[in-house]
Amino acid sequence: MADKSRTPMRRKEKEEKEKESAEKTKDVKKVKNQGAQGEGAAHNGEGPPAEAAAGNGAAANGQNGDFQVEPMELPPFEIIKGDRIDPFSYKFQFKNVEYSSGRNKTFLCYLLDNGTADGLLRGCLEDEHAGLHAEEAFFTQWLPNYDPALKYTVTWYVSSSPCSACAAKIAEVLKANKNVRLSIFAARLFEWEEPEIQAGLKALHAAGCKLRVMKPLDFSYTWDTFVEHEDEPLNLWEDCKDNYEYYHEKLADILQ
Repeated sequence: MADKSRTPMRRKEKEEKEKESAEKTKDVKKVKNQGAQGEGAAHNGEGPPAEAAAGNGAAANGQNGDFQVEPMELPPFEIIKGDRIDPFSYKFQFKNVEYSSGRNKTFLCYLLDNGTADGLLRGCLEDEHAGLHAEEAFFTQWLPNYDPALKYTVTWYVSSSPCSACAAKIAEVLKANKNVRLSIFAARLFEWEEPEIQAGLKALHAAGCKLRVMKPLDFSYTWDTFVEHEDEPLNLWEDCKDNYEYYHEKLADILQ
């Protein structure tokens, strides 16, 4: 005579064993599929290189197996100096568009006349990354050779007008050195709607700086004077004159 009281228990044990076996089979298939996908990605050139995979493995040693991403360091800040600008960079950076997307640096072309036999000095500055801007870098490099007995006439052609911090520093230099006359011709007005930018431009104007927006003729002049154009003429963009008039009107409203 069978023991009926044990039948449900055996059936339950059997069901649990079958369930456990099914889960193990499912896990094995999952691992195999992941391995096949990884091999396929590597075969197609989509997988990470061996060094990156090793780095990721080391990075996965954090709590709960989470990947620990190390912060990426930017290259050190530098000011690029020279006599001429690459033509592609000039056409992109100096284009006087209203919305300057992607133009996150300043190009500064300068002429310096100190009334001596040295003649007219010419050069270009380009700032990279965050830190010292091209406008401030000009005075940092030039002031050590400053002679208070001379009169300096400095002209800048910049891809965009100074930020508020640079405007304040430039105004301080002009107030402290009355024998320096500075004229700034800007292709675009940098964030001109912001109150602090407008205040900076007004401070520059009050300190004696001549502020102007670059005309179409100024673009042709800077192309001939500061760009490695290899005798290639500058074909001004269609809305160059309209954009000049737009920025000219905005600057006049700020400085009035």
